[in-house]
Amino acid sequence: MLGVPSLNDVAALVASIVVCTIGRPDMLRACLASLSDLDHESYEVLVVDNTMGDTRSEELAREAGARYLNVRSPGLSKARNAGARAATGELVAFIDDDAVADPGWLARHEDAFIDSTVAVTTGRVIPMDTESLSLRTATEDLGASAFRLDRRDPHWFERANFGGVGIGANMVFRRSLFESGWGFSPQLGLGSAIPGGEENHAFFTLLRDGHAIVYVPDAKVWHAGRDSASVSQRREQQRFEAGVSYMWMLLREEPSFRLRTLRYMAGAAAGRRRPWRDDGGPALQTPLVSRVRALAAGTLGYAWRSASRRRTSG
Repeated sequence: MLGVPSLNDVAALVASIVVCTIGRPDMLRACLASLSDLDHESYEVLVVDNTMGDTRSEELAREAGARYLNVRSPGLSKARNAGARAATGELVAFIDDDAVADPGWLARHEDAFIDSTVAVTTGRVIPMDTESLSLRTATEDLGASAFRLDRRDPHWFERANFGGVGIGANMVFRRSLFESGWGFSPQLGLGSAIPGGEENHAFFTLLRDGHAIVYVPDAKVWHAGRDSASVSQRREQQRFEAGVSYMWMLLREEPSFRLRTLRYMAGAAAGRRRPWRDDGGPALQTPLVSRVRALAAGTLGYAWRSASRRRTSG
């Protein structure tokens, strides 16, 4: 189990908020404006620019009183790790550049860390508009009921790896985790070999090592919607493909959990609904033909990635 210090004085905690961005200044401006209005007295903001350098993002960071960090090597996981390493707060909070935070967002997260066994908190991610609400995926909004997850839960492995814990637009970690050498896997996430799954893998490894994760529905952010149903379907297809590649990675790299991964894959292929899914609203459905295409593309993508890694290491 990774070392986690006890927190004796929650009021004295300092939090660092990491906003990873990639050439979306209008969205970044709205995000930073929401962070300036938080009901919290002790936090800093870091803007991590994952491009070759974006003058506008740097200017927006400076105008908002945030620290600016340019990480040119592509990959969301690399950007998040760099932001966490540069952070000075005891807690490292992540929010997407296309999301805006509720004024009480950070304070509600902070409250949960009184429990020293809690390594991570996640919060509620709400679509910004009614069209997005009708097109959301089942993993984006986990609903209004709080929960705590650790290895005592019979579904902890499935929930962590396949969308039952939270998403990267709203999550907070203890900085001591990153100081111990832990971090997001650079082979996962947008801009990497498998364009997704980085927060799922993070949740999995921490739960596996004995930590707990708390979902805090009152820690709310509003997330930008999609332009149309067709765009939503394409993005869902891409997520499905990344998910397939991620499952193959688990099969190969986590042999102790191979049977559980295979069981989940069989259930996913059959369209089985998971007991922890929120039934509070409609979810975007992926047609069978799209699932078949994603299965083939994700499998081939992982095979190509594995072959590339072998060539590089050889």
